[in-house]
Amino acid sequence: MSELTRFSPKQTMDSTTFQITHSKDTYLPYLELHHHDFYEIYFFISGSVSMSIEGKHYRLLPGDMILINTLELHQALIHDPAIPYERIVLWINKSFLKSLSTPLTNLESCFSTYTSSNNLLRCTESIIDAIHITLKKILEAKKATSFGSDILYHTYLTELLVLINRAFENTQASCIYQHHYSELVSNCIEYIHDHIEEELSLDTLAQTLYTSKYHLIREFKKYTGLTVHRYMIKKKLAFSKELILKDYTISEVYKRCGFGDYSHFFRAFKQEYGMTPKEFYSTSIQK
Repeated sequence: MSELTRFSPKQTMDSTTFQITHSKDTYLPYLELHHHDFYEIYFFISGSVSMSIEGKHYRLLPGDMILINTLELHQALIHDPAIPYERIVLWINKSFLKSLSTPLTNLESCFSTYTSSNNLLRCTESIIDAIHITLKKILEAKKATSFGSDILYHTYLTELLVLINRAFENTQASCIYQHHYSELVSNCIEYIHDHIEEELSLDTLAQTLYTSKYHLIREFKKYTGLTVHRYMIKKKLAFSKELILKDYTISEVYKRCGFGDYSHFFRAFKQEYGMTPKEFYSTSIQK
């Protein structure tokens, strides 16, 4: 039996490779829509839960998997706290996952889900069992001290990623199960994503989407829990971190992210992440 980890609001990874946790909670504090600088594989075991990702809400069933890339804002929504909420969550460093891939096998393929509605994998029972067993093997190898456990820890991860990518290829066309969804909000999110380098405004979005800004404000808040402005800032900041990690200069970053000036970018970044852009860069390269 794997060791259970209590929920932590800390959404950062300590490892430079990957990190796995098996959690079971009856209570979770509210956690706003957020993103990670790493990929996430989420395996749902039990509970009354929906996963909200970019304005789409997926009502989860035992065995469901959620695949989340680094630019996707997401949060778990608990409907009935009386039912224990159990899941296994795996975080993977992007560069590490790339190093595991080969010219013939791109293990990052399953994370190319933005705007495609394919974050959810709902597979056959045999595939779910195979993935669950492999996750358990990773958890067991993590705490083991016997000879070769460190090698098996990484080997089982590679096995898991192959299984998930195969499942993703086989099920992505038909695996769209949404609890509720707004075409207007989806189109708005897609437009923001496609024009992330511009100085976007609510008026521009409303005109482009042929709706009133008041209706857009109401619908957006209803389906994402955020205001349009707050969502745009979060997306721009997530994009800025991607650029910083690619060694763009800070002056290039704030301009490419559509911030009007550096001071606005600096304040927003520090308020969101508790550190300056330069501190984020220094911390990232040290890991």
